[in-house]
Amino acid sequence: MNEGFTILRLGRDFLLLPPALAASSPDSRDITDPKAIVSEPNAAAYPIPVEDLFYTRSISGPAWSPDGQQVVFSTDMSGRFNLWKVNASGGWPLQLVQSDERQFGATWSPDGKWIVYQQDTAGNELWDLYAVPAGGGKVVNLTATPEIREERPLWSRDGKTWP
Repeated sequence: MNEGFTILRLGRDFLLLPPALAASSPDSRDITDPKAIVSEPNAAAYPIPVEDLFYTRSISGPAWSPDGQQVVFSTDMSGRFNLWKVNASGGWPLQLVQSDERQFGATWSPDGKWIVYQQDTAGNELWDLYAVPAGGGKVVNLTATPEIREERPLWSRDGKTWP
């Protein structure tokens, strides 16, 4: 039945790869000699000063509003990973949460009125789940469990039952 297939173990799960995919897996390729990797010279290239790295910004975890008109995301544009939202048609984003703590994994309520996200305290990665009105406002800690980690909040389709 699985003749010619390669079996990969992923944690407790197994994945069958057909011969066409197995042939291009990392196990069947020769190891590249690092000395054989060459980049084209660039006379305009220069070392990046360490200070410039402080001005590098990231965006992560975008989520569309239920009506498709807005996007919520996390960015460290203000120096900390906080929640922001922007109109899907463009424009300058609005900061929803101002905090020294990190916020990730935002998700909209099905009716578009709330955004739930995870936030840790002082980088401890013991995430609590919080909610903020989609238009901004008072943040509510939904879990308040300092010794337990809650992550990746989800809504049921109707917003009333457990998924």
